[in-house]
Amino acid sequence: MVSQALKMSRVYTGLLAIAALLISVTGASFSIAGLAKLFSGAAASVAFMAASLEFAKLVVTGFLYRYWGHIPRLMRGYLTAAVVILMAITSMGIYGYLSAAYQQSSMRMQTQQLQLAALEAENQRVQGQLGDLQKFTSSIPDKFISKKLQFRRQSDAEASALRGRSNEILTQIEGLKIELLNTQAKIGPIIYFAKAVGADPEHCVQWLIFLFVLVFDPLAVCLIFSLNLAIRLREKYRGNEARISAHAMTTPVDHRFKKTG
Repeated sequence: MVSQALKMSRVYTGLLAIAALLISVTGASFSIAGLAKLFSGAAASVAFMAASLEFAKLVVTGFLYRYWGHIPRLMRGYLTAAVVILMAITSMGIYGYLSAAYQQSSMRMQTQQLQLAALEAENQRVQGQLGDLQKFTSSIPDKFISKKLQFRRQSDAEASALRGRSNEILTQIEGLKIELLNTQAKIGPIIYFAKAVGADPEHCVQWLIFLFVLVFDPLAVCLIFSLNLAIRLREKYRGNEARISAHAMTTPVDHRFKKTG
């Protein structure tokens, strides 16, 4: 029973460490990339600074838990405030990164839609010119047959050029429609979700990003705290891990450090 409890304690502590590492590294990567884009004039310097602060934040989180009672109040207050502020900075970096990622696809789709509208308008203009040319030719009275034939011969070249231009535009429109469908497929799920709830896709994306931000870095900090808690319990009850699991659902075991002297 004791060996099994010891094994499960090690396994779960390892899982906590892996989860904390994955969430922390992923969130930090997004935040660093977002902050580097925001301050693109000194992207490398900002990325290094952000990475250093991210690492320090995680270390300070564990330090605050493990030595809370031993830290002077002023320093403890400052470190706590620093962790909270760094969480806010990380969240802003993640928000910026995810917003930029969505805007790339959104702006690409908007650009393609504008290009498509411009090509369709140009094709309508070309068709209008072709129709005016044919209408003018038909409006020449039959009694001026020689003049009508002469003008028709002259207008055939212009009409042929207009038809060729119309065919080129139609080919471009078909290719652009295929590109637009591919772009819409990338952000299609959020568009369908927005239609289902009767909301604007931009608002849905903002709320989705907000939920990511709300969970990402706070979860990373909580996982670091939980990992230190699990390590502390193993240190305090080494060889008696069964006691931890036995009290997990009732009265928790004492995990606090006590000052000596």
